[in-house]
Amino acid sequence: MELELGPLRFGIVGAGRLGCVVGRALQRQGLEVVHASSASAEGRERASKLLEVPVHEDPVAVTQQVDCVLLCVPDHAMAEVVARVATQRPDDASPIRLRVVSMSAFGGLALLDPLVDAGHEVAVLHPMASINDDDAVLSGAGAAVGSANDAMRTMAHALAHALELHPFDLADEAWALHAAACTFAANGATALMSAIEDLAAEAGEHPEMARAAYGQLAMVAIDRAMRLGTVPALAGPILRGDAGAVAAQLTAVRGSASQTDALFIPIVATIANRAFTSGRIGMDAHREVLEAVLDPTQFEDGEFRYRKGDD
Repeated sequence: MELELGPLRFGIVGAGRLGCVVGRALQRQGLEVVHASSASAEGRERASKLLEVPVHEDPVAVTQQVDCVLLCVPDHAMAEVVARVATQRPDDASPIRLRVVSMSAFGGLALLDPLVDAGHEVAVLHPMASINDDDAVLSGAGAAVGSANDAMRTMAHALAHALELHPFDLADEAWALHAAACTFAANGATALMSAIEDLAAEAGEHPEMARAAYGQLAMVAIDRAMRLGTVPALAGPILRGDAGAVAAQLTAVRGSASQTDALFIPIVATIANRAFTSGRIGMDAHREVLEAVLDPTQFEDGEFRYRKGDD
């Protein structure tokens, strides 16, 4: 880490929650974070207190003072900031060759092409963490890395280790799929818990008790999936081929006010398909379970599939 990162002066462009967490983590490692930027006055005041460095409104003011720029701006602002950093130069100096690292999965390396065209070196380092104000939020999280430049890829890995992340390389064409998987991981479980709470409330269960009980069940399932793999972790009536139990559950869900059947049906179909293709249930059980939740219009090429737009 010392060889690749130690001499560098870092600047944070977009010193919001992510930018401040990243900046403080680097500072704890003894690395030099010297400038930052934030679009809002409130953000500049907050970042100044947390990072104890000059915080500017204009990101170009950061790029003129550092060796490596970490882009931590929101996805919707990334293209504009990239264009500004790529086209602006200090009036009294020759063009600056920067190392620029995007901390967003949005757009992958292609979004950074204007910087490459301007002579800068680029990489993407995406921390797979739900960012809050906890300085330890990055520790132990995964991080996707991408660069067309071997030296920048090595530097991005070193940066990830400095942030206590676990990096892995990602092909440039895979960034959108990676981002979608992150959305599922970060928000899918929350969406499921929301639906579970709705059903539990309608069943008359105490909210806190229900959250604890169903949450524990979900955490055990996730733990099993992480240890054993997703297919071995599957359980319940679908894995027993009990179409009657599945049909009864769907009837209850459809009769509730929770409107969770649009979520319940594709989940059942997905579980049944995974169980069948992995050999955990046979063809007859697979068909019976799917017949319990799908109608004949949801056949494709002789197989049941839950298609887009079906509910």
